Amino acid sequence: MAHYTGRPRFEWDEDGRIMTLLNRFAFIDNAKLVWSVPAKARVDGASIPKFAWSILGSPFVGRYRKASVVHDWYCDVRTREWKATHRMFYEAMRASKVSGAKARIMYGAVYYAGPRWDVAADYNTELAEVMVPEDYSSLEQDQLSEAERVARPDVTLWHRKQTDEEAFLAMCDDFAKKCSSIEDVELMIEEAMGATE
Repeated sequence: MAHYTGRPRFEWDEDGRIMTLLNRFAFIDNAKLVWSVPAKARVDGASIPKFAWSILGSPFVGRYRKASVVHDWYCDVRTREWKATHRMFYEAMRASKVSGAKARIMYGAVYYAGPRWDVAADYNTELAEVMVPEDYSSLEQDQLSEAERVARPDVTLWHRKQTDEEAFLAMCDDFAKKCSSIEDVELMIEEAMGATE
């Protein structure tokens, strides 16, 4: 079962917009893959498209706060494939007791307008093999593990150039009521809006 290890502690930066993580914590997904965020990571919630904040709330308010921190970190470092990162966000929200309907809407927002990138599969496999849950059990650890020190390969970051906010917002009710899985959300977005530019 997906779960978090550790309880994250944060400090707001002077600008009131960026939070610094004071201790390491991790999310373990249903496949037992560790999504660790190191101490001193700085996050701003930018991985959730701003246009979605009006209906969902800001990334640091509500039950999905921990999920947004992990998602932000992996959208920044891009050491795992973009779709896996966005799907982890959905699983982490559900582990945080976010309702299925709201989690599908938020997943739809990051799938539709969140960042995308290319990462070599063999690099991801190697990285995943050295990250295990036991490495992240201490709340006070602030050193990076060897896995986290691995240099990120060159990647191409992709953002949707134009976002049809009205069309997306009109679909949110469908994400909540008609979609029973995130695969349904992906299909609805691809059919209605296109998955790529």
